[in-house]
Amino acid sequence: MQTLRSKNRDGNTGGAVLEFAVLLPALALILFGAGDFGRAFYHAVTVSNAAETGAFYGSQNVVLSGHYDEITQAARDDAKDVGTVSAGANRFCSCPGGAVVGCINGTCGGYGAPRVYVRCQVQKTFDTLVNLPGMPDLFPVRRDVYMRVQ
Repeated sequence: MQTLRSKNRDGNTGGAVLEFAVLLPALALILFGAGDFGRAFYHAVTVSNAAETGAFYGSQNVVLSGHYDEITQAARDDAKDVGTVSAGANRFCSCPGGAVVGCINGTCGGYGAPRVYVRCQVQKTFDTLVNLPGMPDLFPVRRDVYMRVQ
């Protein structure tokens, strides 16, 4: 008659526990590394969207293209989910050939008035949760967006 004892009587009952103990740090490193990669990707997408929001706000018309404080505030408001970001904005004018000219008194030869552009740049320093070997634990996430004023 068979009893309810373990069928493995050769002394290898702790092998699975030992393998798990050896692999657990590597699995934890992979898991937390994947989580940090996901966080970094989310921060990069949020910073990109914030820069686009700021540039879109300034590109609505020529008057708003000079309101740099409002452009940067629109970008910061859009990125509030990732904490504090630094934002900046400027306006410049260029001719169809690419030459940068003054926005007030610049002309483009036979083309007439220059095109007005708004630039919004947003930056955030991303801090990882896990210090992975060979990877920096702090790195900047930055996005510059240029839009033509309508």
